[in-house]
Amino acid sequence: MLLKNIVKICFAGALLTIPFLGCKKFVEVPPPKTQVVNSEVFKDSQAATSAVLGIYINMLSDFDFENSGVTAFSGLSADELEDFNQITENLQFQNNALLPSNGTIANMWGSAYKTMLLINTCIEGLKASSSLTPAVKNQLLGECEFDRAFINFYLVNLWGNVPLVISSDWRQNQTIGQSSPATLNSAIIADLKSAQTLLTESYPTDGHVRPNKWAATALLARVYLYNNDYANAEIQADAVIKSGIYTPLPNPNDAFLASSQEAIWQLMPSQNIVLTTQEAVVFLGYTGNPPNFTIKNSLFNSFEAGDARKTDWITSLSYNNQFYNVPFKYKDIGTYGSTTPSEYYIMLRCAEQFLIRAEARAQLNKTADALVDLNMIRNRAQLPNLQVTDKATLLMAIANENRHEFFTEWGHRWLDLKRTNQAAPVLSLEKKGWKSTDVLYPIPQTDINTDRQLKQNPGY
Repeated sequence: MLLKNIVKICFAGALLTIPFLGCKKFVEVPPPKTQVVNSEVFKDSQAATSAVLGIYINMLSDFDFENSGVTAFSGLSADELEDFNQITENLQFQNNALLPSNGTIANMWGSAYKTMLLINTCIEGLKASSSLTPAVKNQLLGECEFDRAFINFYLVNLWGNVPLVISSDWRQNQTIGQSSPATLNSAIIADLKSAQTLLTESYPTDGHVRPNKWAATALLARVYLYNNDYANAEIQADAVIKSGIYTPLPNPNDAFLASSQEAIWQLMPSQNIVLTTQEAVVFLGYTGNPPNFTIKNSLFNSFEAGDARKTDWITSLSYNNQFYNVPFKYKDIGTYGSTTPSEYYIMLRCAEQFLIRAEARAQLNKTADALVDLNMIRNRAQLPNLQVTDKATLLMAIANENRHEFFTEWGHRWLDLKRTNQAAPVLSLEKKGWKSTDVLYPIPQTDINTDRQLKQNPGY
């Protein structure tokens, strides 16, 4: 299978001449000494596909923000995790006291725009190509537009006003300013609608490791929900669920396996020695070492009795004769010399679509239908049906279910608290010194210093 060979692709050779720029600010990227893309790449379907597959390598190593950044650091920002080792920069997330000089913030920002550069380069090369078959060209363009929407979704929801980068031209990007969330969300929706038309319902390779039409639809459902467009959120989530590909949902212990039926989109670990997800390594560590992050007691104690997610997705690690609760969604820390990972990195999964549809239906006063969706997720967790009749109580129950279904997973809790205006009521009780401006991360100070077009977020 082609995807299994992507770890062997060398972009500095015949395929791409994009320099891998680490975490340098995207507007600081100098003009490359050679063309950004070798035009020959997009004349051949195999080479063009290899170039696009490189985006996923980049996402695993960088847009995941290194060491499970989105999951771990937004978990600290919310009420999910604590930093066991009391690392100064990590405590800034945990205490919602971030400084613009925080190195992790700079890495997260730079990694996102580095990946964006690669995506835009591929989009431009694909659009300019006249030799690829329509089927190949559409698939690859659809993947790139979906990928761009995915990254922009996290940029706008973590930082707010950010540059909307739609070109690989360093001259254009050098002077680009910030766009409003409304503009960014419009661009995200446009990319996802286009991806829906370009991608097919079937996956282009074995497994669910490259986006299909339903991946674009699933992310679009989330974006509509975040923008309070409940009617469209329901329509899109309903389409994913009724596709019949992802249901019935597997039991919690099987949700994150490579073969997970629930996975709408997942990435295959591509480390050269140990094939494992970053979450497994970061949260489980290695025997004898202290944990990196631990589950907050408030989260651990909030699960209902009998909730399978508590027993299946949280485990205890022993260190210095004490036990600490840590996330256990990913259980395989890898075996040296292994060639087949047992777990793939979940980017989107179907349980979210049930909760999106439930919330949208509740907001649309379709209480009975919303309750059916909510109880689908509860039953999978071996919990009994809820009987709720009023809208406010139902919405609280859905929020609670989201908390327990998606803890320590791609920032769901942090973003949910913010979008529902619950960040201040919840986190001000958990953390001293909480300020309303803490809902957005600071733009890296190095970027502020070198780009007069960028303005710092309030409170920093």
